[in-house]
Formats: sequence, structure tokens, C-alpha cells
Amino acid sequence: MATDKRIIKTRAAIKNAFMQLMTKTEASKISVSDIAAKALVNRSTFYLHYADVNAVIKDIDGEIAAKIEECISDFDVDDVYGSTYAMLENISALLDEKEAFRNYLLFSKEAGGVMTRLKEIMVEKTTSAILAAHPDMPEADIVLPVTFTAAGLTHSYEVWIRSGKNMKPRDEFISELCDVTEYVIKKVIMR
Repeated sequence: MATDKRIIKTRAAIKNAFMQLMTKTEASKISVSDIAAKALVNRSTFYLHYADVNAVIKDIDGEIAAKIEECISDFDVDDVYGSTYAMLENISALLDEKEAFRNYLLFSKEAGGVMTRLKEIMVEKTTSAILAAHPDMPEADIVLPVTFTAAGLTHSYEVWIRSGKNMKPRDEFISELCDVTEYVIKKVIMR
């Protein structure tokens, strides 16, 4: 059953208001009234959609994780560079399209769970792809280098975004991350 467009619009307004507030205030100090005022809805409308502020956080985190998972969905061991490039381009496009997501991920303390989930998704997808292509490899030989790579990718990307993308042009930056990722993954595969 399709969700009413008004419900989608109202929930989006509430989530965007919360994410905007998060760039300036800790979640524990944001009230339902603050969110409702920023979203241009009344408190009763807020409560029709969410039980409390934590429910908004949970919904945002789930939505971001789902969108990021879509960006990472097709990791190809035979094309590590291309797969990594496509993933980072897709994530960049998502963050460029959704400024509220980008600011929430970069400037809120509560977004740490989403960044952790991003790394977990990268590790899961990459490990599965390697195991599918090389079923005789022990998973233990894959997980640590892939975890190292995922942590490095996400942290480097976060530093680059926080710099205002002034460190390097996006294509050059992504290309460097892809080179490193390809090197590590090929080392893992060639053991």
C-alpha cells in the first residue's frame, strides 16, 4: 500500500528540521517543539508521525543507511577500482543532492552510528564479493584488511568533505582512494 504524499512530505520536513537543528545543537537539547517549529508543523502533527525525538533519529539513520547501502550494492572483485569509484561517486551524488544528510553526517555527534553502519556495509559487501569470487579463501584472511580499507575510505572521505572539498578535486581524490583500495584488495586475493 502506497503512503500518502502528505505523510511523506511531513515526515521529510520533520527529519530535515531535526538534521538542520543537529548542526548547531546536541540531540539531547532538541525538543519536539524545536523540531515542530523548524518544520513548520504543530506538536500534535509531530506526534502523529513520531513518538519522540529518538524515533526521528532512528528513522533518519535507517533512511541514510538504506541509501548508502544502495550506493554500495554491487562490488565487483574483478573491477575493484571501478566498483570503488562508482560507490564513491554514488555517495557523493547522494550527499550533494541531500544537503541535510551531508550536514547531519558531518556535523552531528549522533551520526556516528550511521558512519559505523557505512563501514559495516562496506565490509559486508566487499567480503561477500571476495568470498563469492574466491570461495576457498578463509573469511578470516579477508575481514581485517577489508575492515582497514573501509575505515580508511570512510574517514578519508569524511575529512575531504569537511575540508569543503578544497583539498583536491573530487575526481582526483576518488581516484586516489580507488588506487589504494584496489591495491589492498588485490593483496588479499593474491595471498
